[in-house]
Amino acid sequence: MMTIAVPLWRAPAARVLSWRRTENGDGNMKGKLITVLVGVFIALASWAPLWIIMARDRYAMPVALGLLTFAVSFVGGVVALVGVVSIVIHAFRASKASKRPDL
Repeated sequence: MMTIAVPLWRAPAARVLSWRRTENGDGNMKGKLITVLVGVFIALASWAPLWIIMARDRYAMPVALGLLTFAVSFVGGVVALVGVVSIVIHAFRASKASKRPDL
């Protein structure tokens, strides 16, 4: 088995995370939009097990699963809300910076 040794001072660690950075600085906004989408997905996907149980038996009352569904849905909503708030803050700062006169 052949291994290639890469010295630590030449490791391309900066290139690994370069997919998040673009030349005009959209990387942070892309991450915040992903946070919102992940939060919404968690909030909606948490209902799937409850829908499956209710589809199998109309009269089932899975109390523990319902409580877990509400808890996970709440967590997903909080994640999405954090993403939305960070987008609003980012947009506010960007608009404030664009209104500055050039010195």
